[in-house]
Amino acid sequence: MTTRRVASPASWLRALGQALIAGVLLWGGQAWGQISGPVPKAPLVQKIIIQHEGQAAASEQLIRANIRLKAGGPYSRKASDDDIHNLRKTGFFENVYVTDKQVAGGVEVTYTLVGKPVVTEILFEGNAGGRKFKESKLRKKIRSRTGETLNRPRIFSDTRILLKEYQKGGYHQAKVGYDVRHDEALGQAAVVFRVEPGPKVKIDDIVFENAVAFSQRELRKVFKTRRHWWMSWLTSSGKFETDQWDEDIEKLVQFYQDEGYIDFKIREKKFEYPKEDRMVINLDLYEGYQYQVGSVTFEGNTLFSGDQIRRGVQVLERPVAPYMLEGTIFTPAGLSNDRDAVRDYYEAHGYLDTRVIVTKVPNTDQGTMDLVYRIREGELSYVEKVEIRGNTRTRDKVIRRELAIYPGEEFDMVSVELSKRRLEGTGLFESVDTQVEKIPE
Repeated sequence: MTTRRVASPASWLRALGQALIAGVLLWGGQAWGQISGPVPKAPLVQKIIIQHEGQAAASEQLIRANIRLKAGGPYSRKASDDDIHNLRKTGFFENVYVTDKQVAGGVEVTYTLVGKPVVTEILFEGNAGGRKFKESKLRKKIRSRTGETLNRPRIFSDTRILLKEYQKGGYHQAKVGYDVRHDEALGQAAVVFRVEPGPKVKIDDIVFENAVAFSQRELRKVFKTRRHWWMSWLTSSGKFETDQWDEDIEKLVQFYQDEGYIDFKIREKKFEYPKEDRMVINLDLYEGYQYQVGSVTFEGNTLFSGDQIRRGVQVLERPVAPYMLEGTIFTPAGLSNDRDAVRDYYEAHGYLDTRVIVTKVPNTDQGTMDLVYRIREGELSYVEKVEIRGNTRTRDKVIRRELAIYPGEEFDMVSVELSKRRLEGTGLFESVDTQVEKIPE
């Protein structure tokens, strides 16, 4: 009797099922063996045959190195299924078949290998033509090349690349697929990209439905995707490009959040075609509340009062203080900046290990956001040493004369910034960077 198996999803499911059944039978066999006798031994592999459909894609030595079954060893379905998996992983084969045949003394196993063909031609069918879509230009865009073995994931990726190129050219409704014409006898293949460009589409309008806080004009300015107008031939506007559109959508969300509309979302995107070559884009917006900061409180601050932290500290001309206080518009970016400002306030006074966590408490009825800064204060740090690096021409003592911070002193970020400013003012250096490194105890 001969059994043939193919490397396909169904075969893996069957193999899993067989493994589960075998496990049940084995357990049952052990219990039954106490009554009916020992479990029979696995048959031995008498012979392994390797054959190819079409041209051989790899040497027999490489093939045998990737199979577990050996002549004279025990035979198991699991081992042959693993062999199928291992051979496909080498990347040389389009398909792998295994057949097992009962012979005198055991089993004869045959591996039939279908090698991946070499790509000898890349063709484009249905191409829109024109200067932008010359085949020579399209070939440079894709990753598939003649002379290489067939790589289906790469070909699929190439269809996405071609689709984006057509969309950039104004063919928003374009479709791109592919076929592989495989000559198994010669081990060769032609890859054919099928293009359906559709009409060249121009954007007539972009409408922001339910926009109340901002005008249509203000919102259109957020987008780089623009309506078609009589100067579009010069500005290249009026075309729909997927990548740019995705970026514009992210920018619109960011724009609203920066204005305090934290709950903003786009409920629906609708693309309508009043004419075959014209597009109107409708965005259904939910603006939500414009949140303002309600209360701002500090917890865990024993070294400095809440009022001191609010007032902040001046590091040269740079104020270090939270600015998003009661009554101001709440934004995620502002919250991140203020968290850093509270930490920087402590660092400016020498407390380098300070950690700050902010908890947001929304009050949807009032449209406010309460902020609670939970502070874990660090210990006061001292300057152990001041290292100077990168000075190949200027002596250390010349540089140290300009410093406002010295070993043994309490760490002070204001003095660090002042030292940096003085060194920049000498005109001796292209750039001056400072880095604070904590020395482990």
